[in-house]
Amino acid sequence: MKKESRGTPASNRYDSTARRLLIPEFRLLTVNFPDSTNTPDPLEHEFVEQEYGYFPNFPVLIQGDGVPWAIGNFYLVHRLKKSVSYESRTYQSVASHLLDYLRFLEDEELDFLAFPENDNLKVTYRYRRRLIDQINTGEIGRRTGKLRMNAVVGMYKHIMKHGLVSASAFKHQPFELVMKYLSIENNFGLSSFKAVESHNLAIVAPAPQKQPEYISDGGMLRPLSIDEQERVLVGLLDSSREYQLIFYIALFTGARIQTVCTIQVRHIWRDLDGQGNLRLPVGGGSGVDTKWGRMMTLIIPGWLVQDLRIYSRSPESKRRREQSFYGDVESNYLFLTSNGSEHYTSKREIKDRGASEVSQIASNRDRAHGSIREGATIRQFILETLLPRIRQSDKLFQRFRFHDLRASFGMNLLESEIEIRGSTGVMAALETVQQRMGHKDKSTTMQYLNYRSNLERKADIQSKFEARLFKHVNTAARLEVVSDE
Repeated sequence: MKKESRGTPASNRYDSTARRLLIPEFRLLTVNFPDSTNTPDPLEHEFVEQEYGYFPNFPVLIQGDGVPWAIGNFYLVHRLKKSVSYESRTYQSVASHLLDYLRFLEDEELDFLAFPENDNLKVTYRYRRRLIDQINTGEIGRRTGKLRMNAVVGMYKHIMKHGLVSASAFKHQPFELVMKYLSIENNFGLSSFKAVESHNLAIVAPAPQKQPEYISDGGMLRPLSIDEQERVLVGLLDSSREYQLIFYIALFTGARIQTVCTIQVRHIWRDLDGQGNLRLPVGGGSGVDTKWGRMMTLIIPGWLVQDLRIYSRSPESKRRREQSFYGDVESNYLFLTSNGSEHYTSKREIKDRGASEVSQIASNRDRAHGSIREGATIRQFILETLLPRIRQSDKLFQRFRFHDLRASFGMNLLESEIEIRGSTGVMAALETVQQRMGHKDKSTTMQYLNYRSNLERKADIQSKFEARLFKHVNTAARLEVVSDE
């Protein structure tokens, strides 16, 4: 007899204790038998790591009874083997959505291959109805429901395409493929239609509304005003030299957090250009990570290069390198935490940790083998140290993210370029900003041009109509003004 489903809040919405685990040092292995010509002896074999078979922080799904979920984990591993690149966060996100599906299956006591002829009884259709119920009651957002449904459909697509389960199990399809046509408008205002494959279980989520106080540049960024930037810099004066330099690079070059934190010591000792600045290639095979590996040149001001070089030779910097994975070498990270951990794990380190010879050499100074870091130390520093320090003198100072420093640099650079070139040099100014910030699409750069003027215009309109209408509003604030007169 099926147990009664519990309708629920938040994390306990299903009667299931299934969970997701992260394996810090996940490796793909193959079985190697000593003599393949004879019948292999199961007791005489060895496991050999596959080439590029090291994947740190890989997610694994565990059922409520403590047993790994076979099909879910099989799908994740098979997908991994078919992928050309590995991003831990992507797999963790997919696994989290599939975990919700696993909890639903356990809560409803359903098999993942329950696909009778009646669509309404199919497990995937039933899961969609549950997600819609959760959206309607406010337990989850519509976008979350959309992502979860798409993750489940993606799993079944992969299973059927690669034959992970017998084709006979899908006599009745878990969903139907449909084609949708999207209207695409180019930079010249011309529209065209693009055919996109979808499915009949898709949950529609409205696109997020554009917010004038933010710029969409790899996330919703809020450029800090010059006054806010000054307050941040003043707040940094009482911080460690390491944090000061990390923030300086972001604010004066526009570099993202993964770029700042994967710069190596050797990089800052390259020759300077004719203007006394360091032109540092990043992305690609440079050893410095960028978003999507996009190649660009980071221009670091000469004064900052000098400070970085002094820091790199300081006793504290040397001590941190000695505690780290690579040791005190020029190819080590420029910035490390006090215990020798990197702030943001580079793609190079992930690859090196997968090479046994490198791991053995570094084993005597390895402090958290296999873990991946993605800037949490810096975000924690902002929330727990820098913001409280700034708010001691400015209680209304808005919360900001490290990534907002990139948008602040973009605004500073654009305004500086326009001031130098004048109103006739706007397009040339945009070209400079696009190159310095590594924007693939100029429409992203255009947002910086429109940002301040739009905010000022809207603020002016708001104040004018409020001033005109306010005299007709029955409010205590207006009565106080009248009584004072």
